[in-house]
Amino acid sequence: MSPRRLGYWGANWSTAVVSGSSPQDAAAAECQDEALRETAALWYDRLNRDTVADEMHAAFVRWRDARPEHRQAYEAAAGAWALVRQGSYHPQIMALRHETALRLTRRSSRWSSVSLRVAAAAALVAIAVALTVTLQLPGVSWLSASGADGRNLYSTATGQRLTVTLPDSSQVTLNTQTRIRTVFTAGERRVLLEQGQALFEVQKDASRPFVVEARGRRFIAVGTAFDVRVDGHQVRLTMVEGTVSLAPLSPANNEDVARSPAILLSAGQQLTIDARASVAVEPLIRTADAERATSWRRGQVIFENTSLADAVAELNRYSEKKIELSGPELPELKLSGAFATGRIGVFVEALTTYFPVEVVHADDRVIILDISRHQSGEEQAFGF
Repeated sequence: MSPRRLGYWGANWSTAVVSGSSPQDAAAAECQDEALRETAALWYDRLNRDTVADEMHAAFVRWRDARPEHRQAYEAAAGAWALVRQGSYHPQIMALRHETALRLTRRSSRWSSVSLRVAAAAALVAIAVALTVTLQLPGVSWLSASGADGRNLYSTATGQRLTVTLPDSSQVTLNTQTRIRTVFTAGERRVLLEQGQALFEVQKDASRPFVVEARGRRFIAVGTAFDVRVDGHQVRLTMVEGTVSLAPLSPANNEDVARSPAILLSAGQQLTIDARASVAVEPLIRTADAERATSWRRGQVIFENTSLADAVAELNRYSEKKIELSGPELPELKLSGAFATGRIGVFVEALTTYFPVEVVHADDRVIILDISRHQSGEEQAFGF
């Protein structure tokens, strides 16, 4: 007897052998699956409103933890919605959204507003689940190791951003060229930032700390918002709100760990760590502009008396076409301003208009800049 496909959850089809099942039994099982999907979709809808009462969140936790299938269904709903948002303008998603709206409109005369909302949420989750099979949506790699254990992989390509709602209703926004893994257990919500940059907006749950691991360090939060960026061996954390504590990954009996000071970070602080340094070495902590540090969420980078070398390195993160600087003087030129990510042509135009900079070479892969050798009298007077 061949296995019967029951449904798509996460990255893998879950299968089961149905021994001697009648058509009535199969129909009943499908109805149960549909009811579970609708319940999970309703919880996702409720938890993603502007305000969620503590009693509502507690009720959700009780439902989610009651059975493994509940957690699995909610994770599928959350991941599916992330895919729908990422590919919201894909023609097949637009068509299926339209079809869903038409179906619900026909039912609206006899359904309550709550029933319609549940049906709409469940229908769109079903759409997203189906589309993960047929479409390769850009910038998303959503994998589930075993469905019910909270293990997923999310990633973005160059120039892409992705917002993911996790099973606990926390949100993670991934910047360009970022990869994270989530491992949620009964006692801990853990995210591994393997590369790139992400903003974490954490739902409070004192019984399950929210932990971000990056380059051998653990950032522990209960309910807060913070940005973590990995650049080679450097890790930088910027606090937006709340409090985060820092801990190493090393064993508890390590002497360096024992000597390392307890570090608490609060809103407006920024911590920078060299992952190659001993955990006993105090990291650099300074005051930071959280709006500037997280401006990438709005598709901007903000420079303030920044060297052109650093500005170019930052903008190159968001584009397959790169800017290169020629000559020794150009990298040290300072600039300030806000620039759109992924639009290096606009950035180059601004440079060549307002600074003594010219394009000496351009093709599909690179734009090379150099100091302009045709300076005006005004530029010479200002020492350019």
